[in-house]
Amino acid sequence: MTVKNYSSYRADADLPWRRAGQHWPRPPPVWQQCLLAPGSLTHRLQALSDGTFKVEVLDEGWVHGSSRSIAIFGKRKATQIMWSRRVLLCGHGQPWVAAHSLIPCSSVQGSLRQLVRLRDRPLGGFLFRHPQLHRDEPELVRLSDHWGRRSVFHLQGKSLLVAEFFLPELIAQIQRQQHRK
Repeated sequence: MTVKNYSSYRADADLPWRRAGQHWPRPPPVWQQCLLAPGSLTHRLQALSDGTFKVEVLDEGWVHGSSRSIAIFGKRKATQIMWSRRVLLCGHGQPWVAAHSLIPCSSVQGSLRQLVRLRDRPLGGFLFRHPQLHRDEPELVRLSDHWGRRSVFHLQGKSLLVAEFFLPELIAQIQRQQHRK
């Protein structure tokens, strides 16, 4: 079980989110490896964890769209109910990423209904199986000792928002692995 409070790690958090090119100074290279990587974070974490990768669900359920999500999804979607899922992505028994996804009710149709039944399976494992998946340019935020990113994904004409907050222990693991090579 986790001890730290991860409730502030939210996709719709009122944080100074900016496009990658708008950050100065730029994130250090080891952080850029996480923040700007185009592929599946899930696959990368699974490889980095030596078989210890785990998704810990903090909470999930239906919520009303917040005022902060209006700018992300537009007024129509922001006023509807959304599926909210907050998880920790862990490796070697340590939280590496705090993630939060918001999915408008209108996006949970057809095969995308599976998104509300993932439980302890990774969202990325579902999304990146689809070759037609499109991700908008991510927005980044710098927190005290770590960084986060959020992106809107588009699949089957539907959209969802995913925020990932990369915790210092992930960077430490990446650096340990780089030193072993």
